[in-house]
Amino acid sequence: MKFSIKRTSEIVLSSLLFLVLMFSLFINPIYAFPTAVEPDIIAPRAVLMDLKTGTILFDKNANEPTFPASTTKILTALLVLENASLNDIVHIDYEPGVTGSSMYIVPGESFSVETLLKALLIRSANDAAEVLARHISGSVDSFVLLMNERAAALGAKNTHFTNPHGLPNESHKTTAYDLAMIAREAMQYDLFREIVASRSLVIPPTGETDQRVYNNSNRFLWGTGPNHQMMYQGLSTDIYYEPVDGIKTGYTNSARNCLVSSANFGDQRFIAVVLNAEQENIYSDSRTLLDYGFQHFHTITLVESGSELTAIPVLNGTEDSLTLYSDSTLSFVVPRSIMADDIKPKLSLIDENITAPIESGTIFGSIDYFYEDNLIGQVSLVNQQQVDFVPVYQRISYRGYLFPAFLLFFLIWQSYVYRLRRKKKRIRRMQARTDRYQQYESYE
Repeated sequence: MKFSIKRTSEIVLSSLLFLVLMFSLFINPIYAFPTAVEPDIIAPRAVLMDLKTGTILFDKNANEPTFPASTTKILTALLVLENASLNDIVHIDYEPGVTGSSMYIVPGESFSVETLLKALLIRSANDAAEVLARHISGSVDSFVLLMNERAAALGAKNTHFTNPHGLPNESHKTTAYDLAMIAREAMQYDLFREIVASRSLVIPPTGETDQRVYNNSNRFLWGTGPNHQMMYQGLSTDIYYEPVDGIKTGYTNSARNCLVSSANFGDQRFIAVVLNAEQENIYSDSRTLLDYGFQHFHTITLVESGSELTAIPVLNGTEDSLTLYSDSTLSFVVPRSIMADDIKPKLSLIDENITAPIESGTIFGSIDYFYEDNLIGQVSLVNQQQVDFVPVYQRISYRGYLFPAFLLFFLIWQSYVYRLRRKKKRIRRMQARTDRYQQYESYE
């Protein structure tokens, strides 16, 4: 959408307050669009987030701290991707002191970091979590400090972890919302997406252990047949759900069933988090959330980063006008009843008198977007080209008037020459007549 500008008193100083509805990793929406009837979720805690924008589309006690079980491993995996070389070989000369789901590492075995990462996410191996923590930070305690620092940096304000695997501890807690943010960050990594979408894992034999083969603990990826059914919308159906492509399950007696899911359909991708559910509800609640997102919401992009939006006049510069562009992309996830035309833009400039010189990347104002008089988003207007100052005596050439000025000068000069020639011609004629007259008198 491009705007034309007139330098009138209607162009006023912009309020540069950046109130964005569907934005950022860390802040929930400020303005709530009218939505359809919310889904009926049985689990005590849940959230549905749009992966691209971070928009929260549904929450149920989403900021209430609780036990997350093995969904903890999402953050562990993120830290591995950020801090370790995947090709590093880890030699284990100790027996990991953990219980529960494991790959049963034997002292003397060696694995690449990538293999351990796959075991962490697909097998949900607690011993792999401990080995990776020690490899990165030297000790589990040091790694836990790193976990909590990274969670805080992501805006996970209600998260406090005490271990890298999620085994029970009274102080080991997070929230559905925090887990969604952590998962959203992890999903930026291609390898993470590839691993969590894998149905199984095969680890070749080592000198101490035969070949290991594991199914992904997330039955959304493969659960079909009579032993993998759930009740959904009153019908018995396979747990397998094609749009789902990850992420992580979790279970302990204290946390009950936990599941963080990623699903993609068309141009929509959502993250659903369901915590502390009973076994019969964990997958049905998660699918209910995902289907709610697919059926009732869509993404509209109002402006792309770098889009040409308007032009403004410039004084005393090498250019008469300056093109302004959007500094960012502005996208919204909205109910399907709302279209892009329902959101109205308003242009505001900081100053109507723009004078050279102008550096590239200067902010000149904003375009504010409103839905039913509610400010929901904003992009800044910036220039991409530099405009230099031009002295008065040079401006005529820069402004494109050199040829007209030269033509005018030429015409004036030609007129002057023409008149001068006519005058000289008259003088010569008069002189000739005078000479003839004098010659005639001499004959007399």
